[in-house]
Amino acid sequence: MTAAAAIVLAYALGCLSTGYYVVRLVTGEDLRSHATGSTGARNVGRRLGIAAGVATFAADLAKGAIAVAAAPAVAGGGAGAAALVAVTAGHVAPAQLRFRGGRGLGPAVGGLVVLDPRVAVIALAAAALSAVASRALTASGLVGAVTAPVAALVLGERRTALAAGVTAAIILAAHARRRPDQLQG
Repeated sequence: MTAAAAIVLAYALGCLSTGYYVVRLVTGEDLRSHATGSTGARNVGRRLGIAAGVATFAADLAKGAIAVAAAPAVAGGGAGAAALVAVTAGHVAPAQLRFRGGRGLGPAVGGLVVLDPRVAVIALAAAALSAVASRALTASGLVGAVTAPVAALVLGERRTALAAGVTAAIILAAHARRRPDQLQG
């Protein structure tokens, strides 16, 4: 198969909006009409409670990890980086939900852990330090997203840096749709 096939499959996996479908199944409601309008784990937690939010985050992490891990089998060595971007894009802009999905942090973290664990650890450490210092979880996640491409560059991983940079841009654009006061939570 080709790299294009790996990208399409990763995007399709990203489109599986766990939070949207869980809330739809439990309440019959469209999660996007509540709170932040996101289909992500934080919004699920607000609607159904922390356990549902944690389960949704775990599923989002898993879909990112699966997409990046499967890509080389589908298209060869360098496809993991492209899959990271595609699975995050699918999560943020799922075609079946009229391109209104989550904010992308869950699948990006899961995919980055598989693509380059060293970069993931550095980005997660930056996010954790930011969270401790500011107590602003969403903003701290953005710090981690922006740290990842810088860490990859420092480590000499150009392909990972490019993928992490494009992924960070997708995440930042998704968060730009939020009101500034929502970045504090």
